[in-house]
Amino acid sequence: MDKGKKNYEEILELVFKISYLCLSFATFVSVIYISPVQPILVKLTLALGALVILMRVINWKKYRKMPCLILMILFCLSFLLSTFMNRQYGMTDNLKWILWTGLQFFALYVCDVERDTEKYRREFDIIAHLMIIGTVIAAAASLVMLAQSYSQFLTTAEGEFIVTGFTWDRLWGVYTDPNYGAVFSVIGVVLSVYFLIRQKGIKKVLYIITAILDFGYVIYSDSRTGEIAFILCTGCLLYFYLIRRKNNREEKKHGFFRYVKSILIVLCIMAVAVGGDYFLKTENIKYQTEVAKKTAQEAAQKNAKNIGESKKSTATGKKSSGQTKVQTARQQNIEKDATNGRFSLWKSAIEVWETSPVYGAGYSTFVSYAKEHVPDTYAVNNEQGDYTSMHNAFFNTLAFQGGIGFILFILIAVRIIQYVLIPVIRKNDGDRLYLIAMLAATGAVVISMLFLLDGIYTNSPSACILWMFSGYLVQYTYKIRSEEKV
Repeated sequence: MDKGKKNYEEILELVFKISYLCLSFATFVSVIYISPVQPILVKLTLALGALVILMRVINWKKYRKMPCLILMILFCLSFLLSTFMNRQYGMTDNLKWILWTGLQFFALYVCDVERDTEKYRREFDIIAHLMIIGTVIAAAASLVMLAQSYSQFLTTAEGEFIVTGFTWDRLWGVYTDPNYGAVFSVIGVVLSVYFLIRQKGIKKVLYIITAILDFGYVIYSDSRTGEIAFILCTGCLLYFYLIRRKNNREEKKHGFFRYVKSILIVLCIMAVAVGGDYFLKTENIKYQTEVAKKTAQEAAQKNAKNIGESKKSTATGKKSSGQTKVQTARQQNIEKDATNGRFSLWKSAIEVWETSPVYGAGYSTFVSYAKEHVPDTYAVNNEQGDYTSMHNAFFNTLAFQGGIGFILFILIAVRIIQYVLIPVIRKNDGDRLYLIAMLAATGAVVISMLFLLDGIYTNSPSACILWMFSGYLVQYTYKIRSEEKV
């Protein structure tokens, strides 16, 4: 009976995690986002999440040992305090995000520390392959758009503006934002490389293809966040793979040289990748320029035949000279401000926090609060419009939940890193690469959190990976630490 109950609980958890990952992709893939599918996935995920949380509460004794559990409860209480103290600006949206944050913490992250680690490893294999499938389909569809010079603007029923295809000198593709798409693709590359190393024979070809397609999206998305994540996280995975290949005898004989050699090999691989990135982007700009000129010429010929259509043609010809001007403006903006306004946003976060240092301005109420208390701050006083995010998870937390939430968030991050990092790096058996792959994937999300609204206050595929893989790492490390005590 107990075994059947455990299997039921494990299946429910896995189904919930799959549902959450599907929802996160639906939220960031434009075609699905504007379809009726996304609201259905929201309801399904919430229902499954409620069952998982209920199961956790019923069996609380075996989950209470999970590291960071108390800190996460306090963080959610801090979120609730911020919501209550800023209730004059609205509470509904903040309460919704408290619920989603609770699901990320207590349903995605929290694991049964006494469960066999092999069960979580099988769960990881399923989630990782779903992540690879999702990113590679999106990357392939986006690259087709690139080849066709496809550019389209969509509008949701609520009036939300969505960009698709190759627009403004960047590959948005099927994603609602190329920066997020690039981070998802980096995670896809990391996981593909991991399975490529593990597999033998013809199966390797499949992972080579998925890695190339995902890397292709990273290149043409022109996302510096994605490029940094790719270099650091893929490089980290390759480095630990190379040093693991050597046998113990060689390690004792040429230990230092082996590490230096591995670093040099990884640096060479990354140098080739960066060089290829630059070359392919340069060639693509030339290709897109030629396509734009050809499109403009064809439009001019049609306009010459029908003068009355000239204004209409000019307005709809976004693939021609109009797009070229926007592309040039993007390059000029980057040269003028390499951070794309992020330093100004981070300064805004501090300015808002100074007016409410304890509990912050709230997440969904941030704009309303800032307009009343610091109307001249950059976040709500600029040419682009109101910013609901500071493009940095830590500055977001500082502004949204004040000093209490910020300190708790830092403590959660430090505690997980401190608990996991050393035991994982010291691990020297067949599981080491598995642990390093999860560490590299979560590392990509952490890098994303420094420049985007990611990891928290959002339902992105990368946020799912962050909390699920962090949970797997902590659960595995708990087992290691328990064995060391015996």
